[in-house]
Amino acid sequence: MAPRTVSRVVNDEGGYSQATRQRILDAIEELGYRPNLLARGLITRRSGTVGLVVGNLTDPLVLALAASAQDSFREQGRSMFFASSDDDADRQGAVLQSLWSHAVEGMIVIPVGDSSRQLADYSRRGLPIVAVGSPVEARNVAGVMFDLDAGFRLAVRHLLDTGRRSIGMIGSVSSPYALCPGEEGKDEVLGASGAGAQMVRVQPTVAGGAAGLEQLLELEPDLDGILSCNDLVAIGAVGAARARGRRVPEDIGIIGCNDIEPAALVTPSLTTIRLDAGLLAAAVAAALQGLIDEPGEQRDPVVLPVELVVRDSA
Repeated sequence: MAPRTVSRVVNDEGGYSQATRQRILDAIEELGYRPNLLARGLITRRSGTVGLVVGNLTDPLVLALAASAQDSFREQGRSMFFASSDDDADRQGAVLQSLWSHAVEGMIVIPVGDSSRQLADYSRRGLPIVAVGSPVEARNVAGVMFDLDAGFRLAVRHLLDTGRRSIGMIGSVSSPYALCPGEEGKDEVLGASGAGAQMVRVQPTVAGGAAGLEQLLELEPDLDGILSCNDLVAIGAVGAARARGRRVPEDIGIIGCNDIEPAALVTPSLTTIRLDAGLLAAAVAAALQGLIDEPGEQRDPVVLPVELVVRDSA
């Protein structure tokens, strides 16, 4: 049997009879042959795999995104490589190079800091990239993000409507999913309301939230409202406030972000900004498929809605 005919059967290219196809498939089964998908992918860039590169594995939204994205890509008939950059630009570069060498069809990246040039370099090589949480202006790159500015405004308005006037913000030193916007956005909303604000940045963990609460109270002892970059931070802030004798929400209202499952189970249950990980995963998968189908396009960012879930903590 000619090698080219075998190759056409293995790659399902057509141009052979059904009898020939069956003889080759029988021989493949008898010999235990497995096609080298990596070698094929290096030539065709159709390896049936995609890469997901995240920054911080302690972020609950990251883990929820990974689980949902895996399901979405499975429905597309693709497998997913999952790797962390540990919030380090050099590490992110090494991960991107490794995935590129494994001929992934595309990548989903939660970028480290300002690494848009790094992503643009791979997009110029023809690799479709979806940047989550950070827009990257380059062809073959699509941005998908939540409307965190809208979430910030919803949270601030709720605190103000419930009588809070001294608002603190616990942001993340690493995660792009920080509820708090930049200084201009913060000043615009709070300045118009007449409320003061302090901001600290911590590791996005329960311990980080406790430390952030302590830092904020040192800066503003009369603090009566807090916005937290995620629910773990909010839970830590609640615990630290209560340890100091501050009642939540009577003395201080605390709002989280993400709406992870424990948010509704802790005491007091968390008021939080809901970021739907399933919606994010579906949007990411659709954006990547669009880039694969129409390579080289420059696309407008996809901005996903958020909502305020009011519970007991604020």
